[in-house]
Amino acid sequence: MTTPTAAPDQIAETVIKLNAGWYNVVAQALNLDTSTFQLAQGTLGLQSNDSSGLYLMSDAVIPSASVAYFDPTGLSKRSAAYRMLLGALRSEGGTDLPGVLGDQYSRWLDYRDNWWKQNPTSTLTQAALFEQWADRMLNPGQKASAIAVFKQQANTPLIRALDAVSAPAATQEFVRQDGERYRLFVYSANIEAAKQSLNTGGQATIDFNSKTMESRLQHTTVMGSASGFYDIFSASASGSFDQLNKQASESSLTVKGSIGQYSTLVTHPMDWFQSDEYMRAYHNKGADVWDPQASAGDWDSFFAQPNGQLARRLSQLVLVSDYDLTVTSHATYSQSQVQEITAKASGGVWPFFSASASSSHRTEYHHNDDGTLSVEHKLPKGDVQIWGANYQNAPK
Repeated sequence: MTTPTAAPDQIAETVIKLNAGWYNVVAQALNLDTSTFQLAQGTLGLQSNDSSGLYLMSDAVIPSASVAYFDPTGLSKRSAAYRMLLGALRSEGGTDLPGVLGDQYSRWLDYRDNWWKQNPTSTLTQAALFEQWADRMLNPGQKASAIAVFKQQANTPLIRALDAVSAPAATQEFVRQDGERYRLFVYSANIEAAKQSLNTGGQATIDFNSKTMESRLQHTTVMGSASGFYDIFSASASGSFDQLNKQASESSLTVKGSIGQYSTLVTHPMDWFQSDEYMRAYHNKGADVWDPQASAGDWDSFFAQPNGQLARRLSQLVLVSDYDLTVTSHATYSQSQVQEITAKASGGVWPFFSASASSSHRTEYHHNDDGTLSVEHKLPKGDVQIWGANYQNAPK
């Protein structure tokens, strides 16, 4: 399913207000700090009893917003941004690689950066990657001298940091349902830690009513595709619920029920992330640290608020399990309308959207005696969903 790119103004405005009201109810029910909490929409259910969903969310580059849409297949990765940051820096020690390579130096940097983009979990060391490039681009004489100079900087903190992010232990392998293997960068928030955190967490009651909700937010909700879904009922890419969404947006919505377990789980990158290089970059803006010939970025592109790639980091995951929540649209629906929604609302019903039909919670539709529509969402105890995150601004 694709994220909607446009919606009628009235429906869009209604959903943005609903998101704000839902955000405030969740923050209050789960005792979250609204200055650091971000509510997430999208494919958030962990699809198996492994750490993949936790790693994907932990590695997200999060926007500056109170409510944001997260689709693991399209997330910008903090690991990728960090690697590009390292690629923008000068190596400590002052080796003369630019002087040896001359005009080829910028071509080496471009080759390296493109290699990283195309092979984000490559385990090639920097020396091996440089030799791979040199074999293709330099004559034998240039190659020997360039490799010798490159090896002089092999033990600098920057090169060690680059090798750490490419080390086999930096990522963990997972297997999709179709058998495809893939790797994700490892974080402290794994499935064992998540379940332990939930077992010692709290319980909550949810009581949301769009008629009485507080729709003011401390931070502005991002507009555009990053803000998530603009509809009450979300169909597949080829489907349309325009009239039904208009009907629902003109009536009240309630969400009532209980959450048997919730907690916040600290998450941080493991040994592949070298904080000394990160801090060296953050605290220095000059050409003695930042390579002027590198195209990977500059201080502002990585650290400037609000849009720098590393301007903030996801520091805690907001986890829930064992819930039974009922969303009721208090409009009046015909039987045929309910059947259409049940059959075609593959993306979900506000506020529980998913870009994948394989979300881990169970959904049941109920056409009530008064004509209203209720959608009951259940997540069994032991299954884990991520409802959001707490974040910190750089350099924390």
